[in-house]
Amino acid sequence: MKVEQLHGPRVKSFQILELEYLLQEDSPELFSAFGLQKGGQVIVTHAPARLDIMGGVADYCGANVFEMTLDRTAIAACQAREDRNLCAITLRTGNQFRPNFHLALDSFYTDGTLKTYPQIQEHFKQESNTAWAGYILGAFYVLLKEGKTDQFPHGATIVIKSDIPIGGGVASSAAVEVATLMALNQLYNLKLSAMEIARLAQIVENRIAGAPCGIMDQVTAVAGTSTKILSILCQPDKILEFVSCPSNVSFAGIHTKVRRSTASTAYVDTRIGAFMGLTILKEGFTSEADAAEEGNPDRKLVEALADNYLCNISVQEFHEQCEPMLPEHIQGKEFLEKYGETVDTATQVDPGKLYPVKSRVEHMIYENARTQQFIAAIKNADKDPEHIQDHLSEAGNLMYESNASYRDLAGLGSPEVDGLVNIARKIGEQGGIYGAKITGGGGGGTVALLCHGSVENSLTQVLAAYKLAWGIEGELIRGNAAGAFEFGHILWELKESVPPTHF
Repeated sequence: MKVEQLHGPRVKSFQILELEYLLQEDSPELFSAFGLQKGGQVIVTHAPARLDIMGGVADYCGANVFEMTLDRTAIAACQAREDRNLCAITLRTGNQFRPNFHLALDSFYTDGTLKTYPQIQEHFKQESNTAWAGYILGAFYVLLKEGKTDQFPHGATIVIKSDIPIGGGVASSAAVEVATLMALNQLYNLKLSAMEIARLAQIVENRIAGAPCGIMDQVTAVAGTSTKILSILCQPDKILEFVSCPSNVSFAGIHTKVRRSTASTAYVDTRIGAFMGLTILKEGFTSEADAAEEGNPDRKLVEALADNYLCNISVQEFHEQCEPMLPEHIQGKEFLEKYGETVDTATQVDPGKLYPVKSRVEHMIYENARTQQFIAAIKNADKDPEHIQDHLSEAGNLMYESNASYRDLAGLGSPEVDGLVNIARKIGEQGGIYGAKITGGGGGGTVALLCHGSVENSLTQVLAAYKLAWGIEGELIRGNAAGAFEFGHILWELKESVPPTHF
């Protein structure tokens, strides 16, 4: 197969070069009745993994988060079909994945009416080894359901190739969702903005895949850059600024190989506990504000929580006014009888569970404050290089505080992660490592490290000590990739190779 490039960047990543090679070699993985066709145009998009430097799970409570792209990407190759089938192919290997999946566009409807989100979610979850297809083909349904298009004139085949570790806490699913939506945006000329794609990708994750994540992963995958770090206010998705990394300062991720998931019980229960706290506070402050005089502080807190963002409460307000109102724990049944469901559409309270509440709220509010202080310290390190070590020490201590809070207040710690963080802390500033913390949804995954100067030897020591202590080969992830919008798209024309003529 001859692959001719018509549009897009000429400098290609190894991932894209591999995909191009598979096309040139007429790989049977790609070409079939429900795969790519030998001829026509193929749109190629990409979206990067992300490193959660600060903020993490507090994103769904409206926190300020600090995120950067990583040099791992998900690639989507999309081709229009002449029929109405939607076909997904994954080049991931392993028994947990059936390599291809297809369905008809018409299967999204019953008697001409779009099915519901729960019906579509159930359809993709019928078999565990095809659930991955929901992250890709579920995007078609979301575009219809959210009114971004009335109909699709034809089907499509999408090939996904990713080197982002699954369950590594670096947003592998968000990258796949965003790369897919970027390709569909181009194929069907939908003219979606970056933030529209981020919101739609989050809906795919929440309503199709059933993982109640916040939006920071999708925003970073769409709008991240290869040169700066994103400061995002998750109310719901405002990019506050792009922050430069100070000279000779870098961030690295170490994948602990302890798998985690935003659909895990601990992650979901922590989210539910936080929204229970929000519900209790809103009810309490509204009742007191109604009976209070104008200017009463309770009225201010009612306004702060009007948009359902816990992180609009300050640390001081939490201790002085909120903490006394929150129970340490509450039974799901008792909560439902007293307050009904929370405002969170991505989760449901289980009547039979006992949920921690106060600690979950405390983590979210403190993490938001820590993130703001961290960003200020990084910016000061850039502006004041003479005192860079002082500013980095401040930032590093905030990372260690965040890691402890994930464990002790959010209930999302991991012994292996704590072990790796402790190793990094022992090597410390003399080895160029100023801070380390758990990332994303917690419970395992990747540790973020704040580094200064040449740290190759120190990082090698961290990996060696981690393997000695836990018997696990950690994986170092460094570097930055362009976000999906910065990358844009590549357009290839596939043509059958003409066999050589022999005389």
